[in-house]
Amino acid sequence: MQIEHSEFQDALVRGLTHRMNNILTLFHGYLGLLMDNKKLDAEAREGLAKIKEGARAASELMDRTHSLVRPTAVVWREVNVGEFLRMLKPTFDAMRSPDTTLTLEIPDGLPRVWADAGRVKTAIVEIVRNALDATAEGGHVTIQLHAESGPDDHSAAQPLQWLFVRVIDDGPGISVEIGERVFQPFYSTKKRQHSTGLGLTVALGFAQQHGGVIRFESAPGRTVFDLVLPSRAE
Repeated sequence: MQIEHSEFQDALVRGLTHRMNNILTLFHGYLGLLMDNKKLDAEAREGLAKIKEGARAASELMDRTHSLVRPTAVVWREVNVGEFLRMLKPTFDAMRSPDTTLTLEIPDGLPRVWADAGRVKTAIVEIVRNALDATAEGGHVTIQLHAESGPDDHSAAQPLQWLFVRVIDDGPGISVEIGERVFQPFYSTKKRQHSTGLGLTVALGFAQQHGGVIRFESAPGRTVFDLVLPSRAE
């Protein structure tokens, strides 16, 4: 799947998300005032709490929808993805259920990638989130890094290498029918409430912005997602 953009679409999404976020900010303000009312009974307070959670999910949806547009500014620099993953380990641990385990396998000497660090972080987090959501209680997720050399290019100052961020889970797997749709915007089979169905779409868009790809293979008990990024700027 190739994420395609046009200037009109990008401007439309930016305008709509900005407008919706303004409305949601006003909504959150009035909702906070209502919940501060000490005279509310338990049933009313519970109802307002559900509305607040729905508003939070709507805000998250707007943020993820906005991330689909092409960035107006990208900060390119060398990124050590291994260090990134070690820093993100507490984030991953907060996302997983208590009975799910997660391990990192990061060898030394891997090439760095030329990328926007924030967007690489988002892509990795979304892929790992997807794996954790797919893993049953007592399951396991593994994140591995490795590099492979690309075709020789004698005109380049250094040989091209590809860095693989591999995320493996032991969940039930992805059927062929679902596999054809996993990168489609708003498509989701997750049982988690308020799932936006945009995580893998966002990750794919960011990978393509960096000249990389995302690919996966799946069977019952083992699903592997690879985020593949070039280690040298073109």
